[in-house]
Amino acid sequence: MADSMLGKLARYLRIMGYDTIYQKSYSEQRLSELVAEGRVLLTRSSVRATEYPHVIFIDKDLVKDQLTVLDSNLRLSRDQEKWFTRCSICNSPLSKVDREGAQAHVPDYVFFRYPEKIQFCPSCKRFYWPGTHRERMLARLKDWGF
Repeated sequence: MADSMLGKLARYLRIMGYDTIYQKSYSEQRLSELVAEGRVLLTRSSVRATEYPHVIFIDKDLVKDQLTVLDSNLRLSRDQEKWFTRCSICNSPLSKVDREGAQAHVPDYVFFRYPEKIQFCPSCKRFYWPGTHRERMLARLKDWGF
């Protein structure tokens, strides 16, 4: 779980297939519940870093450097089969969608170019497909050593 100062990092972790909870704020009770579930707290707060077990303190500003800190602590997977399997917005696992289910919700060129690769988030109702946005994110992750 990422604290309020690590929203961009949370998004990239989701893109890499990691189940990453992110909220703008957490109550102390909610934090305790998540820690009790065995989740690792990612934080930029030096105070919070001493209050909970399973905490990784991230003192870097740039996402690429934050990922490097995490990689040195957790050995992040480079398995690209897991990448783009979670919604980058709400963290839900993505589902495959049938052609008919996707047609009304994606541009025609996407529907005809990627008919078997369109995915759907059942929670926030977003559609995902391999396109230029994904290519840019892959290139960025590759440049960062992932």
